[in-house]
Amino acid sequence: MKQFFKYFFASGLAIIVLLFITIGVFSAKFNSGPAPVEVKQSSVLRLKFDKPVGERSFAQIKKEAMNIQVVEKIGVKSIITDIEFAKTDDKIKGIYLDLSSLHMGMATMEEIRNALIDFKESEKFIISYSEMYSQGAYYLASVSDEIYLYPTGTLIWKGLVSEKTFLKNMMDNLEIDMQVIRGSNNKFKSAVEPFLVDKMSDANREQTEKYLFSFWNQIVSGISKSRNISVETLNEVADGLLVSNAQKAVDYKFITATKYEDEVLEILKTKTDTKEDEKLAFIELKKYNKHTTKKLILKNRKKTKNIAVVYATGEIISGKGSHEIIGSITTVKNLRKARKNDSIKVIVLRVNSPGGSALASDVIWREIEQIKKEGKKVVVSMGNVAASGGYYIACNADRIFAQPNTITGSIGVFGMIPNTEKFLKNKIGITFDRAVTNKHAGMMTINKALSEEEYTLIQKEVDRIYDDFISKVATGRGMTKQEVDSLGQGRVWAGTDALANHLVDEIGGINDAIAYAATLIGTEEYQVLELPKVKKDGLLELMEMLNKDKDEEDEDEKVFVSKNNKLVQQVLNQFNVISNINTNPNDRIQARMPYLLEVK
Repeated sequence: MKQFFKYFFASGLAIIVLLFITIGVFSAKFNSGPAPVEVKQSSVLRLKFDKPVGERSFAQIKKEAMNIQVVEKIGVKSIITDIEFAKTDDKIKGIYLDLSSLHMGMATMEEIRNALIDFKESEKFIISYSEMYSQGAYYLASVSDEIYLYPTGTLIWKGLVSEKTFLKNMMDNLEIDMQVIRGSNNKFKSAVEPFLVDKMSDANREQTEKYLFSFWNQIVSGISKSRNISVETLNEVADGLLVSNAQKAVDYKFITATKYEDEVLEILKTKTDTKEDEKLAFIELKKYNKHTTKKLILKNRKKTKNIAVVYATGEIISGKGSHEIIGSITTVKNLRKARKNDSIKVIVLRVNSPGGSALASDVIWREIEQIKKEGKKVVVSMGNVAASGGYYIACNADRIFAQPNTITGSIGVFGMIPNTEKFLKNKIGITFDRAVTNKHAGMMTINKALSEEEYTLIQKEVDRIYDDFISKVATGRGMTKQEVDSLGQGRVWAGTDALANHLVDEIGGINDAIAYAATLIGTEEYQVLELPKVKKDGLLELMEMLNKDKDEEDEDEKVFVSKNNKLVQQVLNQFNVISNINTNPNDRIQARMPYLLEVK
């Protein structure tokens, strides 16, 4: 027993000492603010997008069994800000795009590509290198002065495809009946198609091909301008699969030359006047961002924050949200905070969402109406997706910005209630019985079929919500209900087509929306308040400090789904839609994008 207490108190003392050391470290860290970052002369900013690019930069703790790790996302606005700083930073000689992996949506890619085009006005160089270029990575790389590819690497130029997963046959085999209620006129609202049919409907195929061709035209026109290759040639190459390896990419002038990485590094040494026996002065994006953040803090410390940027990212649900889920309570709280702040004159709502709960969308829409009633302006900036409920919360803004390849529209409503009674009885042997006080008390259970009367009632509610949706869009966009209905019916639009149909006002990114907000104030002196605020907890800070020298590539294997598991993930994603819909009874009627989109 004596030995037990000896070791117990020794361990306890060690923990207490460690705790005080940790508190001391954090105290010094937080009191000093962001640590200064040295940018060496003749530095090259290396952009390596091997972590997901989201709306905001943040890190979170991810727990899996006994494993705890830090998962990071880098924000598109941070990337653009860093590129803008690098343009006028005398210590930055150029940018090196390392594009062997890329994790970002197409509209995000467009914003970063535009920032790189602007960077070139400084006459500093941009060089790209990769062991293989995906079509998206090549589109980003095409702005470069020189593009290099590993000699036995690949670049396959083939066009775009949107592939959808259909689960009808599996649902039939499991004897699960998906009870679907769509708006009477929502022929394009195909969010529920995977559970009802085994291939795309004609309407779904029509809208998918429409936005895919809009995306493709944006890509080939951009590459044509950057690489001086005609659009006709780019399409001929895709149709004939004429570029499928590194040498053919050189032959058709897609890339400058084939090079090994060490040869590319030698080229960079020459461009930066780095001596043969010296190391290149690379500065990574994350580190450079700390430098620019410190500069911005010093530059803007005396400025009043008069523009609020409120981020709305992810599916829309009733209740509280997070950095990647739009909760009605959380989003309204942040909008209200901006509304009640007398210094804030304009609110920019950044929307990146496929939609979700119709009720939650309406709650957020209402708060935007309140902001406008108090005389403040609301500007919306759309990211990769702002569709269905995502468009609902945007439609009453004073001005809407979207990228050419933003997915938007999808003005439509549906309800979906699975009936698992036969599956549970016949496959597992579980049966249900119930006692009720009234005829329809069990209407929303997933363990029995809807009666004809119940189905009719929900159909009327879906139609009522759709009518309300198009009425609000009509008021917000200055259109008639008939005009909105003709563009609605659940139909998805690319940003360029949405502009032509007056669903958005201008093509541009988040910085364009903020610049426009500044014109509404009538000043070039503005400072941005970002909501919600990104917070780090103590454990996260400690883990980052302990792992700062760890090879980040090990982390990628844990964070991203492997290619071998992608089919499984697609199926699970579809079931997650059902699960999320049926978690909250208030969210059973959805204003959601027609499908889970992945363009390959």
